[in-house]
Formats: sequence, C-alpha cells, structure tokens
Amino acid sequence: MDYLDYFKNNKGLERFMVKAKEKYQSYGKVTGTITLDNITYEESISLTDFFARKFEEGKTYKIKISEFNKVLERSKFQDFEFTDYFSNTYDDFSYLTNTLKKRKFQEEFISFIEDLLLEFKSDKLKEFFIENTNKNFSTMRNIRKKFKEDRKTLRNELLVIDKLLSNVPDKITYLPIYASITSNPHYLDYNANSSSLFYKILSYILDEDIPTTNLDKTKLLERINVYTDPLSNYVITYNLVYDRKMPFDVLNLNIDNISKLNNITGRNNNIFIFENPSILNYLKDKDLDISIIITSGIPNLAFYKLLENINSNTILYYNGDYDPEGLLIADKLNIKYSNIKLFLYDGKSYFNTKPSVCVGNNRLHKLELVKSKELQEVKSLLFENKKCGYQENNLLFIEKFIKMKLEEKL
Repeated sequence: MDYLDYFKNNKGLERFMVKAKEKYQSYGKVTGTITLDNITYEESISLTDFFARKFEEGKTYKIKISEFNKVLERSKFQDFEFTDYFSNTYDDFSYLTNTLKKRKFQEEFISFIEDLLLEFKSDKLKEFFIENTNKNFSTMRNIRKKFKEDRKTLRNELLVIDKLLSNVPDKITYLPIYASITSNPHYLDYNANSSSLFYKILSYILDEDIPTTNLDKTKLLERINVYTDPLSNYVITYNLVYDRKMPFDVLNLNIDNISKLNNITGRNNNIFIFENPSILNYLKDKDLDISIIITSGIPNLAFYKLLENINSNTILYYNGDYDPEGLLIADKLNIKYSNIKLFLYDGKSYFNTKPSVCVGNNRLHKLELVKSKELQEVKSLLFENKKCGYQENNLLFIEKFIKMKLEEKL
C-alpha cells in the first residue's frame, strides 16, 4: 500500500483526511463534500498539486469526495482504501460507526443494569431502572456517564444506594445515623460527591424536582423520616392542647417530640402564631386562655412538622413583622395552609407600629413575590414609605384582637 506513506507524510492533506475519517465514523462510508476553512499555505500547495487546480491560501473550499476518487483512479494509488488508511494511521479509529457504537454501548449498559437488578433488594430502585433504563433524562444521562467512565465504581455506588433505599426508617432518624448504613456517616452529606446520585434517584422515586439547594435536600430527606438534626431543630409553643397532659405551658418542641404527639389543637380550637418570641412574653403575662406558636423568624422544619400534626379543624391566626421578609413569610403560610388566617395586615395596623426603619430597594424588590390579597395594602405602603414596622410596637392591638376572638367564643 504505497499510498500510506504518501498521505501520512503529506501534512497539507492531513486535515482533509481527518474530516474524511469523521464522515466514516458518522455514516459508515466516506461520501459527500468536505469543507476546508481558511486553508494554510502548506495545504494550498498540497491540494493544488493533488487536484491539479489552483487552491489559494486563506480561502475556504468545498471538495467533493467523488473528485478525490477520480484523481486516485488516474494515479498510481488506484488501490486506495479509506478504511485501510484510517486503521493504519489513527489509533482511535474503529470500523464501528457512531450509531453502531451507541447501540453497542446501550446493549452493554442494559446488560449491566439487568445483572444489578438481580442483586437489588429495594423494589423502588428496581422500578426506577425497569422504567427508565432506555430513557434519556438528566439522571439517566448521569448514570450512563458514570458507566462509561468506570463501571466498577458505578456498580458499587448503586449497590450502596440500594442498601439505603432498602432501609428507609419508619421513624425520625438523624442523618449521620441513616448514612452509617453505608459504613460512612458522612456519605449523604449535602456537598459530598458520594451523595449526588442518591438525591437524584430519591427525588425521582418521590416525584420531586432534583434538589439544587441544601434546603431542597432537607425537605426531600424529611419525606423518608431523615433529619439533619431532629433534636436541636425546635419551635416555641405555649399552652397547646395534646392527646396527653403536659407538665409545662411553654414547651420548645423538637422534631422528635412532635412526631410523638397526635391530634394537636389549641384552646377553643384556636392557635395564634407570631414571628417574634417577645410577643409570647407579653401575652403570657396577660393570663389569657390562648395557645401560641412562635416561629422565631423564618419558619423551620420543626414548625412545619408541628403544623402537619395539628388538627385540621383548628383555626390558625398569623401575624408577623411589617417588612419584606415578614410579608413573604405571611404570604407563604397563607398560600400553603387553608386554615391559616392573617390578621392586622391593614394600613392602620402598619401605621400603629410607627414604622421608622428604612428599607433599601434590594429588600423592597422581594415584595414583588407577595401574592396574597390580604397583604397588598401593607405591601403598597412599604413600597411607598420605604419604612418597616415591627409587631412588638403593635402589642396593644394584638391583645385587643385576641380578646375579641375570645369573646366570640362565649
């Protein structure tokens, strides 16, 4: 094959041959047209010499493969074969086309998963792969990528995920304890590489979006009774009514406590929820027969867990601060829970707080997310005055509202 030396040593034809190889890998044969952009001086000399027509440096040319073959037929290289040249020149050359390669890869991948299905103990994980092995969404693409990079590592990772999904706790469990099933208590740490695929598969099984933030992952884990810290995540409560007698009126309930309480309600089936603990201190001294929950700012998991365990016939009244963050909290609660009623969110209540703390435009923009009609008047006043009000300055009116509700029960 004399042509091997000729084409291997002809640098001016090297780019033409590389593009010819790409065509073969795509279509299984070299056909059509090859485009060479901005040809070099060396390429112009070689192409002019080979095709016996003028090629100028810096220009772009489209060369038909049929023209290339005709030149060969008139030369001493009549026995030229593209595949022989490719196999003797390029270490990465394969007789398989890209389509055949993909088919072969998928067949090997399916065989790999079928073998694993025989080892899996988790029915949920089995269902995941039975339904999705041939599909092409982000999680499956990620799994195929891992398969291509290191099949053994992927196999071990999926077997660990199977162990986790086979041992989902039936009661509240601390995250490191659950992760210890893998022999590594940090295996499911939010930023650990080891946890990424687990969260993706779990989100699919639970029909949730793939978590992108730590909060998303926290909520996802809560769905399987796993918490980052069920003991220190707590909510302040006062005078709630439980299915058992409690020795104290003020209780800091953590997630573990809450899980053991059922049919929670409030005095007269009412519970008043406030953003700041100082409200509880004030109302407690008034000796009112009421029940209170304090969020202490942004509601945490313990607060939401408590709401889940409150009797659905209980009416919840919420009041918080008159600032962008406070209105966002009120809006979220109002939208999420049908039994929550917002109170004292009118213009008079806003001005009663004697708003004086200035708020910048960056914070005011948050108000654009507030949708509840009950909050629109205060929202407009915040935009207009650019000053915040706080519920501690509204204590007398909060007390008056509560007493009015108590009288309605008489």
